[in-house]
Amino acid sequence: MKIVICEDKKEDANQLRFLVERYFKEIDCRIEIIMYGSGDSFLEDRCDNKQDDVKIAFLDIYMPGTNGIDTARRIREKDKNMAIIFTTYSTDHGLDGFSVYALQYLVKPLNYPEVKDVLDKCTERFADSLRFIDILSDRLMVRVYLKDIIYIESFNTTLYIHTVSETVKTFLNLSALEKQLENSTFLRTQRSYLVNMRYIDSMDQNDFMLSNGKSIPISRRDKTAVKQAYRDYLSLLTWQ
Repeated sequence: MKIVICEDKKEDANQLRFLVERYFKEIDCRIEIIMYGSGDSFLEDRCDNKQDDVKIAFLDIYMPGTNGIDTARRIREKDKNMAIIFTTYSTDHGLDGFSVYALQYLVKPLNYPEVKDVLDKCTERFADSLRFIDILSDRLMVRVYLKDIIYIESFNTTLYIHTVSETVKTFLNLSALEKQLENSTFLRTQRSYLVNMRYIDSMDQNDFMLSNGKSIPISRRDKTAVKQAYRDYLSLLTWQ
């Protein structure tokens, strides 16, 4: 997960980086932190499509050139989902923060409990991006993020985990893996398949069509329940 720290004061930037790295180390989550000394440099990279996948941005309000509030406004023109957190020595811009849907203000000097609190909110928002399973494959432990799994296929005693970039082979019971994936976007469509509903493009009478072109059969016995579970998922997306 990519995180931006946009801060013109080097000491403040390094302190915030230390606190953010401490948090994600404690929850065992890999991140990439990109540092900027101004809002203009961050916006320039976004214009060049270099930082389109940033999930969290810490923006200092008082920076030379484009300040933090105006940087956030520019971000919101194209990105409604990025978590924006302002860092400042003053909360005078509270209404401005509301207008750009800022998640929170952090008042300097920063401390770990406050940074942890705001990052807890962020990780809850991006939970699916952070969850992973560790799979033993060819005698090596492979970490697979749930967001990257398209579907899982069981064949005899072997599981094939099909992701956006590769297929991971492992010896594991599908029902055991299904328990690890509780409270996620995975749906047991048939005795041999678990599908990540994020990758379902369409549904017909007997199959789900996935974004990679794969057709996954729907259980005849549980067809009504399986289809309703997918409709419930779509309804939840509509309300979010």
